[in-house]
Amino acid sequence: MMGQEKKPLSEILDIIDGKKKIVAMGCGGCSTVFHTGGIEEVNELAEKLTAEGKQVTKIGLPFAVFACYRPFSFMFLEKHKKDLEDCDAVLMMSCGDGLQTVREILDEELKIEKPIYPATNALGVSGGGPEIFIEKCQACGDCVLGITAGICPLTECAKGLLNGPCGGTRQGGKCEVDPDKDCAWYLIYNRLKSIGEFDKIENFVESHDWSKVTRPRVFKREPLDLHKHLRRTKELLESLGI
Repeated sequence: MMGQEKKPLSEILDIIDGKKKIVAMGCGGCSTVFHTGGIEEVNELAEKLTAEGKQVTKIGLPFAVFACYRPFSFMFLEKHKKDLEDCDAVLMMSCGDGLQTVREILDEELKIEKPIYPATNALGVSGGGPEIFIEKCQACGDCVLGITAGICPLTECAKGLLNGPCGGTRQGGKCEVDPDKDCAWYLIYNRLKSIGEFDKIENFVESHDWSKVTRPRVFKREPLDLHKHLRRTKELLESLGI
């Protein structure tokens, strides 16, 4: 998921300076997990902006409803079309993907051109939880996890080395750059041994094909049947007693 943090209120106020009517929209995905744009955070920011003299319309997205997924956002934006037409600016409490998806819906589908500003800072792809999240993937487009024991040398290694450790690895398998951190290749070496795939340590990894990350990347996929998948989610939650 996309790690993120809130922008300071002072910065947000600077961004929307001169704008009276604000639509504040959150995200039920990563922003909810990181407490930057869930329904509670949307309510909290709206309260602070109201105290600063702003008129705020709230669009909170429930958990697992992602602002960056166009069909989801469209449903909520269409419902608030009048509020969006009347507002001075839209404040997005999501990552940049969510913000730009909403901008495209407003411009292209609802034909509402408004200033749209970020209330958060995206920090990169991360995994973990429920409290600690660590960057684990650079989305490089050329994954080598199958030969590195499921440990990414690009993110785990401070130098991003793909073919073994550097010459500065410390005693005890610690990183040269950060002595409190285990060397990525020390971890890969030991895990390959423990899973019976130590022969892969001799595999030479060719230089990455960085053309696969030429931006912006575009992906075409078959659209989801939202109703079918939401029904499955509902059935699963009910089976878990939720």
